[in-house]
Amino acid sequence: MKEKIICLAFGKGGHQEQMQRLIIMLAPMLPENITFVIITDSTKRLIVSNTVVAEYKYSEARDKYSLTKSLIKLPYLLFRQLYDMLKISINYDILGIITTGPGVAIVPACYCKALGKKVIAFESWSRFEHASLTGKILHKFSDIFFIQNKSLKEVYKECVYKGKL
Repeated sequence: MKEKIICLAFGKGGHQEQMQRLIIMLAPMLPENITFVIITDSTKRLIVSNTVVAEYKYSEARDKYSLTKSLIKLPYLLFRQLYDMLKISINYDILGIITTGPGVAIVPACYCKALGKKVIAFESWSRFEHASLTGKILHKFSDIFFIQNKSLKEVYKECVYKGKL
């Protein structure tokens, strides 16, 4: 029987801080037999009470200063993430994915959705008036899409507001 896991996908900085806060809130409710696979572009470690069975670290999905570099990096990142998600799904029983963004979470979330797994996504707490590119994509197929600022209710029609993490 395969080990049951939840994928946690997040980026560095504020995205990781939001995931850290979420995991602290969820920890008392999670069964001990649930473990995590981390998917990130952060170099810092996430502190979790449940076991982390694997970590997949990637470079940022886009280059903030060069469109050309972004176009070169994206196909490589896409195939690498698809390959890694295939390995994860072979080795573990994926229950779903939780993501606080950014782009590093898109491929794993799409893969999980294609497998019929739950996708829970959070729009960044730094968004007040406009949707992020990742939010626009994940909002379309997430099982639950959380916003952290009430003003985004006008941007995302089907979402859940629970306040900031």
